[in-house]
Amino acid sequence: MKRLTSVEKDKIISLMRDGKSLNYISRVTGKSKSTLYYHYKRLLGKKLKKVKLPEDNSFIGELVGLFVGDGNLFHDKVGGHYIVRFFFNVKERDYVENIVKLFNSCLLKKPQLHREKNVLVVKYYSKDLFYFIKRYVGWGISLDKRGANQKSRTVFLRGEEHSIDFKKGFLRGFIDSDGYLSKNKVLFGSASERVMKQTYNFLIDLKFEKFKLSYYKRDKGRGVGIWHLYVHKVERDKFFLLIKPRNIVNLS
Repeated sequence: MKRLTSVEKDKIISLMRDGKSLNYISRVTGKSKSTLYYHYKRLLGKKLKKVKLPEDNSFIGELVGLFVGDGNLFHDKVGGHYIVRFFFNVKERDYVENIVKLFNSCLLKKPQLHREKNVLVVKYYSKDLFYFIKRYVGWGISLDKRGANQKSRTVFLRGEEHSIDFKKGFLRGFIDSDGYLSKNKVLFGSASERVMKQTYNFLIDLKFEKFKLSYYKRDKGRGVGIWHLYVHKVERDKFFLLIKPRNIVNLS
């Protein structure tokens, strides 16, 4: 049986939620009723099972760190969907499958996982999770040349008080999604000055001493600059023991 694309899945789920008959859905999508029967339980069953919002501060921090690194919230006002997405490089398949297991364990609902070109997308349809993440993360307006808002340029953490476990989890999620690890280097990177300074303060709170925040301006016409937060190699072992990053496929 031919696999449905993510666009086809979204359309079928929307029509099913609207109470449309299988005859109608088959007619407008061009999919046979046998195909729709096969996918009905898989698609709609997963969709309707509610996420259990987390209470563990370490996991909440990691979830937020992953989102800050490369996540997205989308409210489809026409279809009524609240979508939470996390993006990963296709070469990180083993790590992403572990993240899917982690999410399933902590949120009591397995996310959807699909590939879009060279990107693996971990996705939830969940209004509760959508607004849960917005409690912890905010962003402003920074438009690119196309007029699209670039969250990564202005993203920041809401609130002033975060637990030690949250800070450790955040650093783990952030370094795994939008950082770089090697035998000599721990490097965070982001276009957002605000979130990088918050990350800097988290390292201070966790008693790290050897690290440096720098800004690298790109040539004109090549987009905004990037902030780098470099943890010196003398504290690399401490970072691994305390933060416990999961995405270590590139280590040598």
